[in-house]
Parts: sequence; structure tokens; C-alpha cells
Amino acid sequence: MKLSDFKGLFRRSALTLLKVENPFDDYYRITLKPGKDTVWHPGDHGVFTLPGRKVKGRSWRAFSVASIPQENTILIGTRTGENISGFKKELTSMQEGDLVNVIGPFGWFKIQDDTSPIVLVAGGVGITPIRALLKQLENDTARPIELVFQAKGHYLFGDELLNMAIDNPKITVQMTRSKEDSQKALDAIMAQHGNKAYYYISGPRPFVKANKKHIKQHSIPGSKIISDPFLGY
Repeated sequence: MKLSDFKGLFRRSALTLLKVENPFDDYYRITLKPGKDTVWHPGDHGVFTLPGRKVKGRSWRAFSVASIPQENTILIGTRTGENISGFKKELTSMQEGDLVNVIGPFGWFKIQDDTSPIVLVAGGVGITPIRALLKQLENDTARPIELVFQAKGHYLFGDELLNMAIDNPKITVQMTRSKEDSQKALDAIMAQHGNKAYYYISGPRPFVKANKKHIKQHSIPGSKIISDPFLGY
């Protein structure tokens, strides 16, 4: 984590809503048009507010950005849960052309170099920043790129991720349903790549904590593990 990772905290810009999609159950994809001053890197997250709307409860939310700048959109993936927050209720009911403000984006969840094997570990909607990293890497055929994606219900962006693996033989996607299956998959990956790889973990705090501990138990140093704070989703 470097001071430059937080430079985006001093940037603010207005985004325009393009569409709200509800692919299944309480999962949502929010697509926004960046403002001309919006700058971000794959893996960043921003602090979002809804100008002109009365939000019951907390008036802001932090979301990871699931898209890369080359896509010319800010993509958010989220779940509302059974007890939808005032913010998400407003956000998911917005119409095309409505404005959303963002502080940032910023962050440290970034690809570290151009050569090391990449191991991505996602839990649930924690796939959002990892989707951005995979988009950044989708044409990288110089190194192995491994994804272990654990979810109890639906796999957000699942079909898209599998298609990336079809198009790039260096990308491997394993979709799991349990902690045990995920760690079994991780064990095989660590046996192959060990300290040569960087390990990126994103998901709920207990998921990140458990997988970070598991990876360290295999003598992988903390400097090789990068985790997303899961502030939103």
C-alpha cells in the first residue's frame, strides 16, 4: 500500500446512469458513463453518492469498480439483501440519465508486475474488482492466471469469466460452492506456483481473513498477498 494509492481521494466527478440490470434474485449490475474528469485503474473502488435524492440512512456507499477504463463505463456489481438499504433502494430505482457522484476511484488492489503468475480468489460479490483485473489481463498469454470463485448462489459475471478462459488458455476459472472446495483448489495452485505468484483476495471480511491465513500457512509471505477491503458491494 503506497501513498499514491490514495491520490484519487482528492478527485470528485459526476457520472451518468446508463442502465440498471437485475440478472437474478437480488443481484444488480449498475452501468454508469464516466465524467470527463473520472480517472481510475483496474481494481479501484470509489465512494458514491446520489445527488438530489433523499436517502434513508447512510447517504454514501463504497463500491469496487468492475470495469476497466478501456470499456468507457463505470460498472458496479452489488446485492441488495433481504433488508435493502435506503441507498441501494434509491440506486437500483434510478433511471437512465440520472446523476451519481463519485469520490475517487482509488485503491491498492492492483496487478503488481508483468511477469508473476496471478492467483485471484473471490467470494460472492467480491468478484467485482477481480472482474476488472481479469479484463485487464484477458489478453495476457505470458503467464498463468488462476481464478477461484466461491459463491453459495449465483456467480455474478460468471458466463463472461468463463468465456475469458475459453479465449485465453492461460486463464483458468474454478467455481466452487464451499470453503473446503476453495481451499482444496488453492492448495493445488499453491503447490504449483508457490512464492512466484501474487495472490489477490476479495470478498466478505471473514472470507478474506480465512483465505489470507490459509495462504500464509503455505509459507507465502504477506508481501505476495493483496486483499480488497470489501467496503461495499
